[in-house]
Amino acid sequence: MNLTKMIKACSCMLIFSSVMLVQAHTALKESTPGDGITIKVAPSHIDLVFNGPVRLIKLDLKAPDHEMPTSFQVQIDPTSNYRVETPNMHPGKFTVEWAAIGADGHTVTNAFSFTVDPNVTGD
Repeated sequence: MNLTKMIKACSCMLIFSSVMLVQAHTALKESTPGDGITIKVAPSHIDLVFNGPVRLIKLDLKAPDHEMPTSFQVQIDPTSNYRVETPNMHPGKFTVEWAAIGADGHTVTNAFSFTVDPNVTGD
């Protein structure tokens, strides 16, 4: 095999493996409420948007001294967008802990926090 063909073959393999790695990593693209924000009104739901279809297998909404109720239920079919109702929210600091199984079969866990403060100024 000459050097030019070998370089082309290696380049193709590198590009292919890079594409596979990018597709393999599951990540939370955005959430509402967003991480670290303070909002005036307690949300009626939490939205999670992932970078690709996942099976959300855990979502816990926690206040500092107790867990809050949600409508979360494990779904069989993977999707990129999840909406979880949050009844009886109140002012305070909250942490959302989640776990999802991505297309690569790996479980990813993470968390984000937000604060509900009726005295905050602005939106």
